[in-house]
Amino acid sequence: MAKADSKINKTVKCVLKYAALVLLSIIVVFPFYIMLIESLHPNLVTFPYPVEFWPKVMSLWNYAYLFSQYPVFKWIINSLVISVGTSVAQLLLCSMAAFGFGRTEFRGRKILLWLLMLMLVVPIQTRILPLFIIMSDIGWLNTYLAWIPFIVDAFGIFLMMQFMASIPKDLDEASYIDGAGLWTTFAKVISPQTKPAMVVLMTFNFINQWNDFLYPLIMVRNDKMYTLQLGLSNIFSSAQRGEGGGVGVALAGAVISFIPTLVIFIAFQKQIVSGMNISAGIKG
Repeated sequence: MAKADSKINKTVKCVLKYAALVLLSIIVVFPFYIMLIESLHPNLVTFPYPVEFWPKVMSLWNYAYLFSQYPVFKWIINSLVISVGTSVAQLLLCSMAAFGFGRTEFRGRKILLWLLMLMLVVPIQTRILPLFIIMSDIGWLNTYLAWIPFIVDAFGIFLMMQFMASIPKDLDEASYIDGAGLWTTFAKVISPQTKPAMVVLMTFNFINQWNDFLYPLIMVRNDKMYTLQLGLSNIFSSAQRGEGGGVGVALAGAVISFIPTLVIFIAFQKQIVSGMNISAGIKG
């Protein structure tokens, strides 16, 4: 009887757990469903009330209007150049810095590490005004060069350092004994083992840059250099006034903006989960 009761309790707990997960999933997914379904509602000037869970008429009119009336392709290209460019540069520079801090000894290392940790608690909002003045003085406003400050990041260095700490230093010593230098050890011995952390770093930076609104708002004055988020903000402003195709066009833009991040998470979900467990297996 005890075993039977134990089995029943386990079954009930399992059912409740999955029911809770299903309910949570519905709550999370529901707003995205409404966004998608209403973006297929043609001539949607304002939000319908009550909300239509399945409009009687659906079409791609909002998407056609969006791409025909606004330079969305240019905005997407700008966002991709910034997001991919900073992610690749950050991956290389943060990995190299993490290797130097975590696996080598040099004069001033501890002081630089303290300064690095200090940068983790300094939000980007406090640096935007000085960056704007600098970019304005050197003529980098309205250019991709304005994003150079994002090619390296204290969080990225710290993330890679933590992951590299789980790799035995015996590998470095064996590499040096075989005649390899620092660069060869970094590129061929350590880097291949940090792929999960690299995926996490690139994913975080890509999403942050892709969804960023404040920094482009400050640095960009020319609509040809608008990122997708900056362009969509203008569309939403027009939609609130009942102009520019209305709310349906704005929702279509939001769906377009959401697709890249969804694709990235689906494609790299295993690596992201693995990379998030960077503390697992760290040896003292």
